[in-house]
Amino acid sequence: MDINITIRKATDDEIHWVNEQYQRVGFKLSSLESDMIAIALIDGQKVGVGRIQKITEFDAELGGMYVNPDFRGVGIAKKIVTFLVENALQYRQLYCLPFEHLAPFYKKFGFDEVIETGVDIPDMVLSKHHWCNEIYEHRTLLFVKSNSALS
Repeated sequence: MDINITIRKATDDEIHWVNEQYQRVGFKLSSLESDMIAIALIDGQKVGVGRIQKITEFDAELGGMYVNPDFRGVGIAKKIVTFLVENALQYRQLYCLPFEHLAPFYKKFGFDEVIETGVDIPDMVLSKHHWCNEIYEHRTLLFVKSNSALS
């Protein structure tokens, strides 16, 4: 079965749908003022979402990955992450806070786990990492992908 998955940027009139998905899974809500949001569609139906949140002029976070359970396992998350990473090339560092069991997935995109705490990580990322580990039942890791062209 050949499935045609389309990924595009969310529009103003879709922010309500985006935040409904995030409320469903307990993620922080999104805003088009601070986030670049990607929506995945199959035959015009919205089936997944993800975002890049600007932190500083040089740093951003990839997150808010959610795929409708009825459409998992067909490569939607991979296409969303690819789209978002390609649209975040202006940032020196792209952070990601994946659940531990998703580490191999994010490593395929060039993310590495931050082990050394002496690295200069924005406070917003550190505090969100701490918050995630208090709120979610799955352990959350701290990953970073450096854009070598800007480093």
